[in-house]
Amino acid sequence: MSPKLPASPSAKADRLAKLSRIASMADVLNYAGPRPDGRDGKGPYGARMSDALAMLFARALRDDFPGILPRQDGTGGESRARTAKGFKKLDVNYSTPELGLALGVSIKTVNYRDPGTKRYTKNYSRVDNELRAEAMDYHERQPYSVLACVLYLPYDACDDAGVAKGEEAGISSFGAAVRYFRNRIPRSEPHDVPDLFERFFIGLYETDGPRRGTAAYYDVARPRPPRAGRPDASQVIRFEDVIREIRSTYDDRNNPPFDWS
Repeated sequence: MSPKLPASPSAKADRLAKLSRIASMADVLNYAGPRPDGRDGKGPYGARMSDALAMLFARALRDDFPGILPRQDGTGGESRARTAKGFKKLDVNYSTPELGLALGVSIKTVNYRDPGTKRYTKNYSRVDNELRAEAMDYHERQPYSVLACVLYLPYDACDDAGVAKGEEAGISSFGAAVRYFRNRIPRSEPHDVPDLFERFFIGLYETDGPRRGTAAYYDVARPRPPRAGRPDASQVIRFEDVIREIRSTYDDRNNPPFDWS
């Protein structure tokens, strides 16, 4: 196999220009491009989607967290943050000289069903192992840092309960994700165990059709998720609400409110 050639300056400039304009989930999907049908191209598709999602979150957080990465011009993606084991890449990174890593957002995507099970659950263990290692490495060095994870699943992850077997019989891939990743939260105090995240959300999004790019978010800490089927409007929140929750969690850690009697 011939070595992969670096992108030309014009191609890189075009990519950064497209990233800088991302302002919605529809923009994210447009940047990622057509979803590959077969195995070929799934990795690059997922990488493009993650890059675009990082831009979406950084854009929404930038007013409150100046200097957050990636930058508005598209540069600074997967920036390095210091951990107990050296530097690691982080999707969205707000660091300061005073605090070190103050806020990080880790973005994960599971974009395809497993061909064998016809479900999205096969990669949950891998994702959780990655998240546990991330949280441990960051929090061991910087226990006051606030880490949020957002896992993206296609909306039809809510519709596959009928093919589930064994312990997951009757449970959708979405429902299984809420149950599986709830063990990765909560971390309410800096002295809590380091391998947890402060917040965790699941982003459900429509991949095609007239509602392509429509997204809703489920807080993994929310009790009683639907076992099968899609969560109703009272159970999910908007992207703007996710940003508000992340900001609130950061403020509670770094500037807690003073309560009078």
